[in-house]
Amino acid sequence: MTDLNKKILEAIRENDDGTIELDAEDANIFKLMAASLKGAFRGVVLISIIFMFVFVGLAIYCGYQMLETEDVGEKIEWAVGVILAFIVFGILRLWFFLELNRLSLLREIKRVELQVALMAESDRQGTN
Repeated sequence: MTDLNKKILEAIRENDDGTIELDAEDANIFKLMAASLKGAFRGVVLISIIFMFVFVGLAIYCGYQMLETEDVGEKIEWAVGVILAFIVFGILRLWFFLELNRLSLLREIKRVELQVALMAESDRQGTN
């Protein structure tokens, strides 16, 4: 086995941060969410989740105020608030799911690296 294969095997087996599991079972969305809170971007992910809740709350508040007011001008202003809050929420949610997709791809890449390293090791042992 080459030095590169040895390094790949060691790096995969060590897996310091524990964000990528190499088990045969596919990770569901809850495992990926938990992994996103353990990785290098945990602070950013946590802040984005908090902001998602804030903007949903803001949209609900603006929607309630829109329904309670009688003036048409104020209704339009509150409706704009609802729309803007949902747009920001949608952007944050999209970013969060792109982060989950990145973690899933990293997991698959690590699995392929491990398979290649194991195949190279078995080929080397088979030729000796």
